[in-house]
Amino acid sequence: MNILFISNNGIEDAAFGGAKASRRNYELLRGHGDVDVIAIQKRSNGASMVSLLQGYFPPSGKKDLERIGKMLDEKSYDLVFFDGSHFGNLVKYVKDRGRKVMCFCHNCEYDYIQVRFGTGSSLKKSLYQKVIGVQEKLALQSADCSLVFTRRDAERMEKLYGVPQPHILPLSLEDVYEKREARAGERICLLFGPLGQANEEAFEWFVEKVSPTLECKTRIAGKGFEIRRKDWESHKVEVQGFVEDIAQLYADAACVAIPLLSGGGMKIKTAEALMFGKYIFGTDEAFVGYDLEYEKIGGKCNSAQEFSEKINQFLLSEKSSFHDHSRKIYEANYSLGASEDAFARILSELV
Repeated sequence: MNILFISNNGIEDAAFGGAKASRRNYELLRGHGDVDVIAIQKRSNGASMVSLLQGYFPPSGKKDLERIGKMLDEKSYDLVFFDGSHFGNLVKYVKDRGRKVMCFCHNCEYDYIQVRFGTGSSLKKSLYQKVIGVQEKLALQSADCSLVFTRRDAERMEKLYGVPQPHILPLSLEDVYEKREARAGERICLLFGPLGQANEEAFEWFVEKVSPTLECKTRIAGKGFEIRRKDWESHKVEVQGFVEDIAQLYADAACVAIPLLSGGGMKIKTAEALMFGKYIFGTDEAFVGYDLEYEKIGGKCNSAQEFSEKINQFLLSEKSSFHDHSRKIYEANYSLGASEDAFARILSELV
């Protein structure tokens, strides 16, 4: 097959959650043919406003439509895969050109605006939500096939836009696990993820409400969190910020906490922690879309008291920092190989 893959996430340098999911989609497609890529780059605030006024959701715009049209003229594509549900105008354009179109929805983007901009009101937030609502509905109505990570998003999109429920293809990750020995030192509870509204809200809550009660140090790592070092660091909390060697980061952690209070889709960090064989303590939001026996991989915690009690109980048990059960769950259900058969079945119905 000749496949055109369109994304605004960088698949070559998948350093954050959304890009890792995009990389998964790209690798699945490569198993079915030759894949050309159109990377839609992030634009300035001014260019983003122009996109919005033209009826596109940033960073896509009219120039991207022209670029796609040129590629469709030059090559006969059997499938055009849109890596995101915010490309409504582009999806309709490709469909009107007679190509088969698949659309992957990382989130219900209409709802995710609340996570991205917070619960307050602003003109910018209102404008973004209005445009994404139009674009997401158009993408789902125009695509031949749409996919989501979770049943929650599938049901929400059916209700919100009056479209058939998308196929559910749970998150999976390329296996980058490397066996490392933990370095000597104080036991660590790891919070890992890039700076952003949902992570910052969650990590701040954890630092204030949970870290002081733990029988270990909390380590916060992730691109951008360097800016919170002065605010959060103490004898109980270490803010590491960007980390190059994530294999060693996970090896040094006794356990991982994912205290998300809001969000959308499936959480990359949950699958990543499973991949690195960690005990995981997370909220309901951290585990959305995952089929897990929580007490076997760590525990579900929705209050400061639950986090404190379950993590301290784990620490007192003196269990190994590598949890073979978590690693096996990743291999069976959330590795790239685990997605291949399901994706192939969906694709066979389309082309």
